[in-house]
Amino acid sequence: MIIEREIATTRKQSGESGLGLTELLIAVAIIAAISVVALINLKSARASLRVQNSVRQLASYMEKARIDAVRRHTTTTVTFTSLTSYTVNMDFLNTGSPTDRTFNFESGVQIANNAELPKITFNWRGRTITAGTACVTRFSVTNDTNPNDGLSVDVSGSGDVTVENQQPTLPNVPYTEGIPASSAVRSGTVVSGTATVDSSPCLDVSGEGVPGESGPPQCEMHVSSTSVPVRKNGHGSASVLVSVSVSSGVVASYPSNLTITPASQTVSTGSSFLIQSNNNFTGPFIVTFSSQCGSTIPVKVNVTN
Repeated sequence: MIIEREIATTRKQSGESGLGLTELLIAVAIIAAISVVALINLKSARASLRVQNSVRQLASYMEKARIDAVRRHTTTTVTFTSLTSYTVNMDFLNTGSPTDRTFNFESGVQIANNAELPKITFNWRGRTITAGTACVTRFSVTNDTNPNDGLSVDVSGSGDVTVENQQPTLPNVPYTEGIPASSAVRSGTVVSGTATVDSSPCLDVSGEGVPGESGPPQCEMHVSSTSVPVRKNGHGSASVLVSVSVSSGVVASYPSNLTITPASQTVSTGSSFLIQSNNNFTGPFIVTFSSQCGSTIPVKVNVTN
């Protein structure tokens, strides 16, 4: 007994007491919470990596198509056939004859645009063309884990592909001092051309409002513009004036990367809807205005840098 009493006293003095049930439950809860947060972050990181890999592959094939167009002195195309896949038409086998190859984004990755699928055509100069006119094509790529997280892709009229405004770095051209100008520079060299390349987006920006094509004649709806520009991430806004021939409630339907204020209101002679972008996605998006009496009008919103 004396020995057991001394052992117990020694344990108490040295602090050797086991964890109670409460402490054990708290420790398990903390470990579980940390594990859940780590799992969520890991899932988000993997989704972002899939977006980066998909955009990197897409940009690579765009550059290859551009080079092939210049090399063969013809045109090549990169056409999106769905939100998750695209077809490249170029000379893959170096035989002089172009072929089509279809590529898919990685799992959960897709185009963020809800307006139209991008199509990029490179001419023999490596520029982009649409109906014979050079223009800029903008769109964004996102993932299903976080639809508001993604990358913006720009294909300029000159054919340069940029991701998140990361412009290509031009190489330095070395020269040697002391060389006579006549031998270093050909003064007779002339670059021919008749017009400046158009850098406007490949969108209808005429700004002409049209009446609603659906709905009975007694409820005709008009908008001040069917295509408006908005800067990304809240750096600017656009206002669309909606009018209805009879007083009616009008509701705006729009993708998650846009904010419409107000989202709905009663409209008669004319009421304004303010459109803003709430993230970094660029490209064309559709906002649809619908009245209670049946009229609907889509408005294309071009989100730019």
